Amino acid sequence: MRFFVAAAIGLAIGQMMVPCRAADVASSSQPPRVDKPKLESYLRYAEGFSSSVKFAIDDPVPAPMPGYFRLVVHLSMGEARQEKIYYLTGDGKRLLTGAIWDLNDNPFLESLEQLPVKGPSFGPADAKVSIVVFSDFQCPYCREFARNLRGPLTQKYPKDVRVTFEDFPIDSLHPWATAAAEAGHCIGDEKPDLFWAYHDWIFEHQGEITVANLREKVLGFAREHHLDEGGIASCLNTHAKKAEVEASLRKGRELGIQQTPTFYLNGRPVPGALPWDALNTLIQMELNRPGFIPEARTGK
Repeated sequence: MRFFVAAAIGLAIGQMMVPCRAADVASSSQPPRVDKPKLESYLRYAEGFSSSVKFAIDDPVPAPMPGYFRLVVHLSMGEARQEKIYYLTGDGKRLLTGAIWDLNDNPFLESLEQLPVKGPSFGPADAKVSIVVFSDFQCPYCREFARNLRGPLTQKYPKDVRVTFEDFPIDSLHPWATAAAEAGHCIGDEKPDLFWAYHDWIFEHQGEITVANLREKVLGFAREHHLDEGGIASCLNTHAKKAEVEASLRKGRELGIQQTPTFYLNGRPVPGALPWDALNTLIQMELNRPGFIPEARTGK
């Protein structure tokens, strides 16, 4: 089920309100036992997953809504990966898919609790609006969205919006994206202020970069900006930042991200390269949030 923020922007949010019924909720805070082979067979049938899709099912953990438990299912087929989030009732008899909204709390509380907020950022730390964007340096749609974040957004909202960048390279489509993400960490860790210069530069030169010349191009950037070229080369050669990129990618999968760019605006998940007018509408919606809806804060 998909709802739209407004017909003017045509933005699919993809959230589903799930009613909380007393019969579905057990009073115990202990997660129910899960027969994982049986659950896998059920989901294969219900969701139409073929035998070529591999399953890994996490143990259930408490969800924000009392009496429900969050269950993450990891799916893979070859190099493709996807995570699906379900909610198990306290009695272990019903499985829900969608978003559970507590009408007394912010509707995006669960996303806020899961989101990383320690990546490269710009904008005031106390900004009213937080945007966490998962991006891929080789993705042309990410390049277009980045131009909105680094252009009209910074001009119109210098004090109201904070943007945080997270890596989500899709190797199956973009063969040099992971290496470019590692390079961003190599540069940002040596001189944090230069990460955004690198971000802008690599998107601007995206069409010129290949698997074969990425290293040379990155070292040219390092040289131009008076970085330790030898240190950057060593960082690239040893894949010293591979774990950091993988951690960001893993977090994105846990959030259920399937495409780039995907961003979270005060916890609201928005897939795709939103045009500036639509992004501006969402920012205005946050700045004029109804007073009875609790504020969205990450705090991580």
